Amino acid sequence: MGRDSMLKRYLFMSFAQVFFPFFFVLFFIASVVLLIDIAGRTYVVKMSFLDLGTLFMYLMPSSLFFIIPITFFAALVLGISRLAYEYELMVCFSLGAKPADIVRFFLPIILLATIILFVFSFVMLPLANSASKNFVAQKRADIDVNIKPGEFGQKLGDWLVYVDSVQNRVYKNLILFSENGFEGDTFIVAEEGRTNNNQGLFELNLTKGSSYFAAPDEIKRVDYEQMSVRQNVSEPQLRGYDLFEYWHDAFDSNTHQKSRKLAQAVLVSLFPLVSIFLIPLFSIANPRFHSNMSYFYVIAAVALYFICMHIISDHFPLTGMVIFPLLWFGVSFGLYKKIITKFY
Repeated sequence: MGRDSMLKRYLFMSFAQVFFPFFFVLFFIASVVLLIDIAGRTYVVKMSFLDLGTLFMYLMPSSLFFIIPITFFAALVLGISRLAYEYELMVCFSLGAKPADIVRFFLPIILLATIILFVFSFVMLPLANSASKNFVAQKRADIDVNIKPGEFGQKLGDWLVYVDSVQNRVYKNLILFSENGFEGDTFIVAEEGRTNNNQGLFELNLTKGSSYFAAPDEIKRVDYEQMSVRQNVSEPQLRGYDLFEYWHDAFDSNTHQKSRKLAQAVLVSLFPLVSIFLIPLFSIANPRFHSNMSYFYVIAAVALYFICMHIISDHFPLTGMVIFPLLWFGVSFGLYKKIITKFY
């Protein structure tokens, strides 16, 4: 009992010391990337700090879903390898501990992590994705247009917009262009414009300008005193989310995108569990005869697994999400039996 308690304490402390710093570093990097993505999604929609925080919370589960399994696997391997190369694990083995004890100790923790990942993938991610889309749609329906003067490349629906100046939603010297305008390519200039939103129908009321319509053989010009450009920005779909119906569509041969999401959800969620025998394989070594290659092994294993996951989810998602985890588990178990249990 004393030996088992000592081994469990050393293993857990070594795992925790690696997991939490590693997790927070990846979480910080993912948060920065996510904030950049949010800025791109909401470029022409004004949001308060609270709105940005809400949207950030909706999108964060998608980042955590990939951070958790990678961090968990890396922390297990690196934590145990540190014990091995500081000779503490060798002392435990000399007292009668075995590599199988490491696997048995971490199995409940790995099962808990796998369950959490399945909850993330099958419940939280679809709900969060739907909530984020509905939230942005709702903000667009209540649009407070954020067109900045003097900047190119700003979009409102199908229209590219440029303005010289703006004050209280009154825009001066506007230029609009769209490939899907009134008659194909449409180019509009106006001295002044005012915005209005009526339940998601965006209106830009223009004063004194000209419109140019490009046809294959001619360009038409229309001068006007008053003109309204209308764009149905988006209507929020705030309804209940049927998870069973959502994932049931993944088994339809005509919905490849859903099948791809299902395969990725299953494969990412199973990664810590099917890689359980890679943990002692990569981390246990005799420091007298082996250099510490655990970092390289972790990067190689994670890269190989996720590259295979990407290929499988694109080409044969439904069969691949069953065969590939079994194959990965079988190969890792075979290497563990051949290399680790033979010498330890």
